[in-house]
Amino acid sequence: MWPEGIFIILKELKGKLGESDSEIVRSIVIAYLSEQGYMTKGKNNNAKKTKRDKTKELAEELDVFDTMLTSLVELLEEKGVLTQDEWERKIEMKTLKAAGVKSYRDAQFSSKQ
Repeated sequence: MWPEGIFIILKELKGKLGESDSEIVRSIVIAYLSEQGYMTKGKNNNAKKTKRDKTKELAEELDVFDTMLTSLVELLEEKGVLTQDEWERKIEMKTLKAAGVKSYRDAQFSSKQ
C-alpha cells in the first residue's frame, strides 16, 4: 500500500519525470540506481579506494539523502500532509524501537546506570 503523501508527490512530478505513475517511479528508481553506481557495468573501483575516499564518498551520499529527505518533508508540510512535530515524533519512535528501547526515558537513563 502506498503512503498517502506519495500521490501528492506523483501528481507534482507528472509531466516532469513521466506521464504515468509507473513512469515517474521508474525514473526515480533509475536515477537512484545511477547515483549508486549500479548502472555502470564492469566498474568496481571500490577495491582501489582508500578508507578516506570511501568515508568521503559515504559522507557525500549522506548529504544527498539529507537533502532529499528534507525536501520531501518540506513538500509534505506545504501540502498539509505532515507537520514537523509529527515527523520528529515518528523519527524518535522508530529510533527508539530500532535501539530496542521502550521509551525515551529508558534511553536517557539506561547508559547512566
